[in-house]
Amino acid sequence: MTTSQPNNLIGIAFILLTCLTMTLSALIIRMVGKDLGAFEVVLIRCSFSLLYILILHGRTGRALYTSPRPLLLTFRSLTLSILVLGNFYAIVHLPLVQVTALQFTKPLFLVILAALFLSERVRLPRTLATVAGFLGVLVILRPDSGFHPVQVIALIAALGMATIAVITKKMTKDHSTKTMVFYGNLFIVLVCLGPAIANWQTPNLFQLAMIAALGLTAYAGQTFMVQAYRYGETTAVTPFEYVRIIFVAIAGYIAFGEIPDRWTVLGVFIIVAATLFIALREARKKRQAAKV
Repeated sequence: MTTSQPNNLIGIAFILLTCLTMTLSALIIRMVGKDLGAFEVVLIRCSFSLLYILILHGRTGRALYTSPRPLLLTFRSLTLSILVLGNFYAIVHLPLVQVTALQFTKPLFLVILAALFLSERVRLPRTLATVAGFLGVLVILRPDSGFHPVQVIALIAALGMATIAVITKKMTKDHSTKTMVFYGNLFIVLVCLGPAIANWQTPNLFQLAMIAALGLTAYAGQTFMVQAYRYGETTAVTPFEYVRIIFVAIAGYIAFGEIPDRWTVLGVFIIVAATLFIALREARKKRQAAKV
């Protein structure tokens, strides 16, 4: 279930594919999310993802549905449900670059989670970098000007993304990619089913086609993300997630005429610098430890 030696080049290639598919997903969400409810679109999207999984992997039989750690798999799937819904709502109601910038706080939350739950010592340089990163968040949010409540939802989703990263790295040792992706989408469908039915609006053919494409990009993105962490080291793979801000900025400008303001650009720079410092420092520490 796991690779004997990490291959960071393969991991980086998969994370770049993840960036591309996440950008396409954001564009489609913005296109259909204004007219249809979040629960309905996410329900249909993940239903399509489940269909793709069953078509591609249904013949594997029991291996697709079996988990040696069902409680951990359940927690991962529920956390995934929260972050997917949170990101969807934020993408519809905030500028795309701002949502992406807030999602970049995931490595900052990873530092906090490692200290709280993995008993990892966080020394002064990482502490200062983490504080600087969250100052970058404040620059983007600008609380003195009255920040949007949806920005808080985007931050909660980023915390969920950090939690998923930690769990996924552990689970790749004894879970297949298709099993994690299958149960992730299944739980999202179950969470969204009731609210979606209660507020149902029948989509037209174009909207349905867009949601079907969203399901495909969601399935591909989840698969690429799991594969990235399977093949690559976390500290080597994570920095390349920032390529997504370039994809998103270009896509947001072309599709919706969005131009980030100077405060958002400054906040992005601070967050990226802080999280890159953390990632590169951790990579250097690992190399030094390997030489001992």
